[in-house]
Amino acid sequence: MEMIFGKQQADEIKKTLGSDYSEFEGGFVWNLRNEKTKQQVVLTIYSSAGVSIDSQDVLVSVQTTHGYFELHSPDTFMSIEPDEIIFLKSQDEKLTSMTIGGSATCSMFSNISRSIIDTDFSELDPAVLLAAMQLSLTDSMVTG
Repeated sequence: MEMIFGKQQADEIKKTLGSDYSEFEGGFVWNLRNEKTKQQVVLTIYSSAGVSIDSQDVLVSVQTTHGYFELHSPDTFMSIEPDEIIFLKSQDEKLTSMTIGGSATCSMFSNISRSIIDTDFSELDPAVLLAAMQLSLTDSMVTG
């Protein structure tokens, strides 16, 4: 499913993150800063980027002091209280998510088996527990 990203969606993210954005031709950018930790995150969402030779789609990029992350062609996003946005990409039996917080946080889980969402957390290997907990928030967003 192709996600549409425009001003309405940017305004929703602005409200959740508690931070205004700048609009440029083809996208939106948020500069997030945590005054306590001095962490900074730059969130850029391209409404239509060349994600492949023959395809234009939404692209989410996050630049932190620790690295640069991209999620191509997310299916959807949702707000998580108090100040986080989760972008989700679902392919076959695998999920990828990127979570950005208003306090300049970012986490990404990639190529995660859908089955962990429905598994009792006490039965999971501790190494996958954080991914399972984060992705369980997206259970209503997962289609098919």
